[in-house]
Amino acid sequence: MQNYMVLDRETIQTPYGILGGVESFYCHPKGELSGVNLSEKNMIVTQAGELVPAYTETARRKKKPSVEFNKQGMIISVALEEQQEVYTPIGELPAELVKFYPSGELHRVFILDGQLSGFWTEEDERERNISLTFDLGFSEFKAMINGICFYENGNIKSITLFPNEKAVIKTPMGMVETKVGLSLYESGNLESIEPGDPVLVSTPIGRITAYDPDQNGINADSNSLSFTEAGEIKGLITCDHSIYVQTEEGELKKYSPRVKAHPLYDEIQTVSGIPVKFLPDSGEVMIEGDRYYIKSCGFTIEPFLRPGMHCSPADCASCSLCNKSMAE
Repeated sequence: MQNYMVLDRETIQTPYGILGGVESFYCHPKGELSGVNLSEKNMIVTQAGELVPAYTETARRKKKPSVEFNKQGMIISVALEEQQEVYTPIGELPAELVKFYPSGELHRVFILDGQLSGFWTEEDERERNISLTFDLGFSEFKAMINGICFYENGNIKSITLFPNEKAVIKTPMGMVETKVGLSLYESGNLESIEPGDPVLVSTPIGRITAYDPDQNGINADSNSLSFTEAGEIKGLITCDHSIYVQTEEGELKKYSPRVKAHPLYDEIQTVSGIPVKFLPDSGEVMIEGDRYYIKSCGFTIEPFLRPGMHCSPADCASCSLCNKSMAE
């Protein structure tokens, strides 16, 4: 059902008021307004404050609608004309892109929204960023971030670091350095973290390293080392160990990281890690989707030698697949 009205060739009436200087607009399959591109200044009032959607084109900014709507006409995303302070549940933060829940509550804040290219580098983008300090109760750190995600009730859901930033976080397994970020439960307890290097952790089936070389770093909503809300190990991904399982029936099964071709260079090999999840309610462990009762099976953990990597220095800024040494 149409949730907007075209007043003239450059003006649209929306549930949030009139938008002028409409260069183009888009609709959902059934005709509801989904997005607009603007060419003049507008002001939109949201839970994050009075926002000025993007209306000028630059080589640096990503090409996206100035404002996006869901099928009910609620704003779900605003690309800002320039970095401005926005209101968040943890105070004012600088932002170039903000996203909302259908309820209107703040969902995500992106400090920067630049598009890397031959004319705009990651270092150029870094110079526009600032370090922020976070006190999570169980741990404190200071770092530049890409963005922060909130639960609908306003509590922090995840924090994603800016590329090449590091933060040392206190976890139930000790101090862990992350180069990607971490996620939290609504209660504020640590839910998961992405280790920057392989870290050895104790589990109900033995000591295993946690590290995911396939982590893309886009956001830290879900990470390779996770915990229950009570602080027990919940799951991990390992690329440095093989796992042998002696089943109740006496069968021996082996799980090893999968060797594959490097995504950029066919002649170079890398690995995908083994996902391991612990199910405390049933007393089971799930390895690559197969479930075993921990008390009735035997488990042996064996080191797995990852294939070596020989990337050029130019690859390092964007590639997390290098063969790092285990962090004891």
